[in-house]
Amino acid sequence: MLNQSLQSTSFQELLMMMAAALGCGLLIGLERERSKQRENQHSFAGVRSFVICALLGALCFSFGPVFGVVGAMSVAAISIFSLKNQLKDPGVTTELAFVMTYFIGALCIWNVTLAASLSVVLTFILMMKHSIHGFAGKWITEAEFKDGLFLLALILIGLPLTPNVPLWGAVLNPHIILKLLTLILVVQALAHIAKRLLSKKRALILSSIASGFVSSTATIAHLGMQVRNEGIDARSNAGAALMSCISTLLLLFIVVGGVSLTWLKLLIFPSLIAIAILAFCAYWLLRKAEPVEEIEPEDSPMFSLKEAAIIAVTLTIIQAGVYGLEILLGNSGLIAGTLLASLFEIHAAAAAVVIQGEPTNTSLMYAMMIGLGAHAVSKSINAAISGGLKFALYFAPVQILHMTVLIAVLWWMVQH
Repeated sequence: MLNQSLQSTSFQELLMMMAAALGCGLLIGLERERSKQRENQHSFAGVRSFVICALLGALCFSFGPVFGVVGAMSVAAISIFSLKNQLKDPGVTTELAFVMTYFIGALCIWNVTLAASLSVVLTFILMMKHSIHGFAGKWITEAEFKDGLFLLALILIGLPLTPNVPLWGAVLNPHIILKLLTLILVVQALAHIAKRLLSKKRALILSSIASGFVSSTATIAHLGMQVRNEGIDARSNAGAALMSCISTLLLLFIVVGGVSLTWLKLLIFPSLIAIAILAFCAYWLLRKAEPVEEIEPEDSPMFSLKEAAIIAVTLTIIQAGVYGLEILLGNSGLIAGTLLASLFEIHAAAAAVVIQGEPTNTSLMYAMMIGLGAHAVSKSINAAISGGLKFALYFAPVQILHMTVLIAVLWWMVQH
């Protein structure tokens, strides 16, 4: 059938297929040739061999699958023969690339774009030899490697196999609980990587953002205690505390987005305005701050599974509590439960609201706005208790301002 289609293929189309195969083979072959000369190593295949291999793949499969299989077996035999005769270089990268080039050339018959993309990816992988080896052997630590494997297993195996059915009304969904846990772990891992990449220029702003992803409330209390007990500059620490509030809003995106995309779309614009206010004011307070030198263990983990699990379980319990209050007391229970929950954890309170319906539900919208406002007041009180009046005077006005703007814009969007 392929040979019949070949007869019906115009000369121009056939020429384009062969030109694409030639280009793919040339790209891969040039990289292998440069690598061979750069490392002064003998290799059985150079630029010409790879070009011929790609053209051979396109030509063989053009005549039919039988010819394609025979060609593949021939290329495989050449690669195996080369491996047996290589005494100094036991690696198989070039041989595997040679076999893959054959099939990339064949793929040009059906999908030139995909074949070209694969050739670029393969060339990039071949070029990154030393970078990949350095990353695997020197940059990434043993603890980070284990954490990365665990996180990938959770995403690729755990999430797809977890039932996506609520166990009680609209709450206690195992899939959503595991998704929240995964998102928290991903955020912690990204914060860890950012701190490692910027390790030489660590500053108060970076550590505050990273800590805010774990607990902004705890971060504010810690910074306030530094001001009260250690005489640290209240202005700089207040700026850092405001930066941790940016993490609160970013984590709110993740938690709400994991439950309801409709609510996420509604919250994005007002939250971005609030983040801009926080960032500007925090930068103004932090512009003269001294960098914080932290000594981190050489083999530190990417995330804390215990902390992430505690946060996820807390979110779930609060969601179930708010849902139970709504069943018992109706809308009044929903608002009261959200208010109480937001004093301690805004993400759980928000998730408990959005999981129960759409933003068009007036009671849910009131509960969301009351929860956001109560959380801002709670953080301001926390700052005053932990850091004293001076710390609170720097922190509280901006905290109340950004949340007032967020709620006002959110209300305006709902009304219009």
